[in-house]
Amino acid sequence: MNRDNSLRKKGSFLISCLAILIVAGGLSGYWLNHQPRAARKPIEPTIPLVETIEPLVTDFHPRIQAFGTVMAAHSVSLNARVQGIVVSTSENYIEGGLVKQNEEIVRLDPTDYELALEQAQSELARAQFNLKLELGQQAVAKLEYEMLGQGLDQLGTELVQRKPHLEASKAALRSAQAAYQQAKLNLQRTHVIAPFDAAIIERNSEIGTKISTAASGDPLVKLVATESFWIDVSLPVEKLRWIDIPGFNGENASTVKIEFENGWKPNEYRIGRVKKLKVAVEPEGRMAKLIVEVDDPLSLKPGNRHKPALMLNTLVRVEITGKPLQRVVQLPETALHDGREIWLMNDSQTLDIAKVTPRWIGQGSFYLDAEQLPSNSRVVASNLPTPVPGMRIRKLGDISEPVMTSHADEAGDTYAD
Repeated sequence: MNRDNSLRKKGSFLISCLAILIVAGGLSGYWLNHQPRAARKPIEPTIPLVETIEPLVTDFHPRIQAFGTVMAAHSVSLNARVQGIVVSTSENYIEGGLVKQNEEIVRLDPTDYELALEQAQSELARAQFNLKLELGQQAVAKLEYEMLGQGLDQLGTELVQRKPHLEASKAALRSAQAAYQQAKLNLQRTHVIAPFDAAIIERNSEIGTKISTAASGDPLVKLVATESFWIDVSLPVEKLRWIDIPGFNGENASTVKIEFENGWKPNEYRIGRVKKLKVAVEPEGRMAKLIVEVDDPLSLKPGNRHKPALMLNTLVRVEITGKPLQRVVQLPETALHDGREIWLMNDSQTLDIAKVTPRWIGQGSFYLDAEQLPSNSRVVASNLPTPVPGMRIRKLGDISEPVMTSHADEAGDTYAD
């Protein structure tokens, strides 16, 4: 009997628990189905925020950058025209020394040539005397011919008048005069002089050195003119159309700025000008070759004393001022897309994509003819991930609507045509 009571109690407990679970489940379901819901708001479109540029019309001179090697505009190797021993040299007879035009650089022993000149002068005097003597005999012969010359043939007449003797005397005089001039010239050639203002780049003799003729041995001295140096510049052929080259595309010459980073101070430079275009390109790189001329390269003139001096065979940087571009606009190169497109913000604040043809690209900028842009254009300078014509954009500074900021990509300077 006790067992039956225990079973009845357990059954009542289970029924009570089951009832509680059913009621709790019903309440939970009712609460989940009838809880308050927040109203969904529509998603507002995100409008990119961009920077814009309102370009100004201006004139521009392109700058063509290249490298070149400094070389002598004029050089000469001086040799002795006569033999002899060096007896004196100029105080500037040293590599790097400067000499003036007609300045004596080396003197050879003149003794032998002075004696030869005296001998030639004596021979000349004797020839002059013989000619005068023959002229006197000519007068006597003329009288004899007038008295006895009738009936003589032509040869007899010339002999009676001593014409062969006169011609021989004149020939002897001419020979003596030539010998005298040669002796005088040889004496002058013992003085080796500078043909122009120059710097000495090589010397090959000292006092006491025996000098042979010019046909053998090294030259006495090598000189380069100091009036001007040339710079041999290599650059792409397509750049030539931007440069004023005398004798090639006109008479004007483009100005050239020369810098030597390894040898000069940061702000130092020299100014030259384009002189000539070489007739052949480089065999390997097919680069054009320009000659740039720099006056007073060693800064010897008073007005140039504060300027740096050029050195032969150095590699220098040149910047050539090109032909002017008129009525163009300058824009950062980051605003040029795919080489031929720019982005514009129109009056409706939507994006336009315009095709353009740059006149010049270089050093972080590009230039367009002003006529390629609409009036009052606003060029988008920022980068857009997915630009689509007609998409809404917002100028930086106007944030009256939700925006998405877009910044221009950073890019280093480039140089291209």
